[in-house]
Amino acid sequence: MNEKNEKRQLAIFSVIAFGLPVIMGLLMWYGYSHDKDLNLFTITHMYYPAAGSMIALLVSKRRTQLIPKTFFMCYLFQTAVMIGFSLISLFVNNPSLYRIAVYFSMFGGLLSLIFLITTKKQQRTAYGLSHKNWKATIGMVLLYLLLYIVRTLVAYLAEGSLAPLAKTFSDSMTWIALFSILISAPLTFVPFFGEEYGWRYFLQPILQKNYGSLKGVLLLGIVWGLWHLPINFFFYTSPSVGIISVTNQIVVCIAYGIFYAYAYMKTDNIWTVVALHFLNNNLIPVFSGDLSGESMSGYSITWSQVGAMAILMTLFYAWPALTKFFRDRSKLNPTPEQRADRVAYALEVELKQKTAGLG
Repeated sequence: MNEKNEKRQLAIFSVIAFGLPVIMGLLMWYGYSHDKDLNLFTITHMYYPAAGSMIALLVSKRRTQLIPKTFFMCYLFQTAVMIGFSLISLFVNNPSLYRIAVYFSMFGGLLSLIFLITTKKQQRTAYGLSHKNWKATIGMVLLYLLLYIVRTLVAYLAEGSLAPLAKTFSDSMTWIALFSILISAPLTFVPFFGEEYGWRYFLQPILQKNYGSLKGVLLLGIVWGLWHLPINFFFYTSPSVGIISVTNQIVVCIAYGIFYAYAYMKTDNIWTVVALHFLNNNLIPVFSGDLSGESMSGYSITWSQVGAMAILMTLFYAWPALTKFFRDRSKLNPTPEQRADRVAYALEVELKQKTAGLG
């Protein structure tokens, strides 16, 4: 029964998590061709994986008493509204639209946080939303930050000088930006949760179960990279170098995917990888010295740069694949079905014990 239901969930997830990027990607192509601002499309893109997993879990109608429906519906409503904002941006040339969408996303973050806190503990546990193993989580975040900083230093040295980086961090605005990023996290976490709840909580355990610890993660890295295709073609770069950009994206996603998988397996805490993803994306404009984030779009890329990136990313983020822990199948995270069943079984045992005690 579990296997059949898992396949059904995977099919539903795939249709939504990959179908929406195809549809919205065609609209991005239209927007790119008509010189439209596509920033909202890139933010909304991050919502799709979690939306796919939530709809798959809701439609399967198993363990319905344990599903955190309020939290799920809040997230799905936000996804629908963000899609609406993206579509409107194709036809309304108003700079305030982007700000309104960002404020809505932040309000959604606050609302999601409230619903998450008020969700019953067993529901959070059953559907991978619980916060646990915080010492291990803090350790993984600090390790990631260390690797990120050292990798950045190596990249600057490879280009010939640390002077641009030193200049960036001598600017008070850089430190203000860093502080703002940290204090805004409770309001801006939703898009990053959107990716990680889909990729790490939902898809990773299923792929690792079916293909093995490493092969499952490598496959996820490829899929995750390809999922970025519309953004690579119509936002990060241009169609003329889209293939190079997508290839680079796959390289990056495989390397990050290995480290994120390792962090998730170590902590079994989805918030660990949400934090890593949040830091990664938000630190890019800070360390690049471009607080506006404009350099993240419309840049050029060459095959030699892809090769250099492959070496750098592999050295810094792919090493967990060589550890015994990573290859130990007993360390794999449970699939959504397995996780929910374990909680349901524990509750049944607890109820029987209470009933026996009353008798």
